[in-house]
Amino acid sequence: MTSKRWSSTTKIIVAAVLAVLLVVLLITFRAMIRPTIIALLLTFILYQPVNWVQQRTAWSRGVSIISVYLLLILLLMAAPVIFIPRLAESFESLIIVLDTLVVDLQTASPAPILTLGEYELSVNILFRQLGEILQNILSPAAAGALGFALTLTTTILTTVYVLVLGFWLLKDVHKLQWLVLQSLPTDYRDDVRRLGQELGAIWTAFLRGQFALGLVIGVVTWVAMTIVGLPNAAGLALLAGIMEFLPTVGPGISGAVGTLVALFQGSTWLPVNNFIFALIVLGIYVVITQVESVYLIPRLVGRRVHLHPAVTFTGIISAAVTFGVLGVLLITPTIASVRVILLYVLRKLRDEEPFKPTHVQTELRIPGLVAGHRIEAVVFDLDGTLTELDWRFADEMAQRLAQLDRFWTFEQRRYFFQQVMALLEGTVNRWIGLLLWLQLHDDVRRMMPFLNRLRGFPPAAALTLQPGVHELLTNLAYSYKLGLLTSRPCQDVKLFLQNNHLPESLFMSITTQDDQRRFAADSDAIRKSIDLLQIDADQLLVVSDSEMKLRAAQALGSVTCGLLCGLGSKRHFVDADLVLAKPTELDAWL
Repeated sequence: MTSKRWSSTTKIIVAAVLAVLLVVLLITFRAMIRPTIIALLLTFILYQPVNWVQQRTAWSRGVSIISVYLLLILLLMAAPVIFIPRLAESFESLIIVLDTLVVDLQTASPAPILTLGEYELSVNILFRQLGEILQNILSPAAAGALGFALTLTTTILTTVYVLVLGFWLLKDVHKLQWLVLQSLPTDYRDDVRRLGQELGAIWTAFLRGQFALGLVIGVVTWVAMTIVGLPNAAGLALLAGIMEFLPTVGPGISGAVGTLVALFQGSTWLPVNNFIFALIVLGIYVVITQVESVYLIPRLVGRRVHLHPAVTFTGIISAAVTFGVLGVLLITPTIASVRVILLYVLRKLRDEEPFKPTHVQTELRIPGLVAGHRIEAVVFDLDGTLTELDWRFADEMAQRLAQLDRFWTFEQRRYFFQQVMALLEGTVNRWIGLLLWLQLHDDVRRMMPFLNRLRGFPPAAALTLQPGVHELLTNLAYSYKLGLLTSRPCQDVKLFLQNNHLPESLFMSITTQDDQRRFAADSDAIRKSIDLLQIDADQLLVVSDSEMKLRAAQALGSVTCGLLCGLGSKRHFVDADLVLAKPTELDAWL
């Protein structure tokens, strides 16, 4: 008996109730919004470092995240010794500059500069008002610094919350993406994936670009102001670097402060009056700003985040009033993200193509969608994926422990040693790669029979395709670019292809053990396959029974398929996009 469908009225009522509950939850737990945003930022910033560690070490996702966390904690502990003294000195210098500037503004010369009847406009009136404005700006900052000193319990709980939430987001980001895409109608998954890529590019460009801009502008300002003899050049350079996180507005603020310092304090060595020196400093700031706009921003930040100055100014002021410091820092990429979403909506309303075409689809190609990604190419691992493995090592070790039959059955022992072989595969491959890198080819040939038994590799002449694989490869070759990935030497691959009647032209990329002299890690071999196939990483499906190869593929952004017919098991493939019992089941997905 099928469940009765809801009427339109019921759906509207349920949706309205859910919306109200969401608003209530947001209001009730509004104190957690700020640390949640910080956790999301932490996830975004550490995503690439975690991927780099994972693809270079083939560690599990959790171990890679913990290692990055530990490194981050060590850097934070070392920072007070290495960086903080100089940074604190520059910050104190900046505070002194600003305090002195406030005093100078409020005690400026009273000479009138404009007389209109009985009303006189004096320099001291202008500067006194400007000093009061600057003091009002600095006072909330000082109050915020004091207010930051919350209770120890709250600080610890917030820190733990950010770190734990960031850990789980980093660990399961691929699962979350998959769940979101799977919950959408099939026709909209590709649009959501492309939209996610656009938004990710915006935030990556902003965070990476603003850090780089802050560093470059800070150094350039420090060098230039030191050359002309501006007092407290280090503090003003620190201000210029920090102000880069306020696009359009920030450079103007730092330039105005530097110019006022030059006007009141003069140069430490240039034989010019303060007014001329202020013009020189202002000119330097203008030149730096122009170089930044014309050369640095397009290269370091990119055009995705580049907004009209009026939009940026309005957004920063509105965010400062509404959300405070965190809103000011994040408003620019947020506006750029909203712009992308609005453009997508407008183009869909006009029945226009919302995205630029990335590739041309041929008539012969059969589209396949896996985990929301449109697949263009499939790379197969050889042993255990396309061919049968040699389990003699597990059988022999299980038989040697026959005296344990009463407590440990033969099948249990055999399965245990099969798992040992799975664990040893990565170590064996690295050992072979190390020997080849050291040019110890004789040692490799002598040890190869034993090493092949450990990783379940049968002799090259005994390599046979699993049932149905020949037909699978032939069918897929009409619609997809195929690749082969193996840690066997090239001569073994040629013998395998010949014995199984597979033309070498069937595979557009073949990466073998001979490439390990240049590619020491699975990630490098997969990257080489991506280059040979001339596709984007997320258009590649990597099929393997090896957890390590799938980890490397996942870290590169490729789609992964774990097979249970070789060394793999379900617990090894918890992060895989697709898990199949045998390779022939791919027909249902591609």
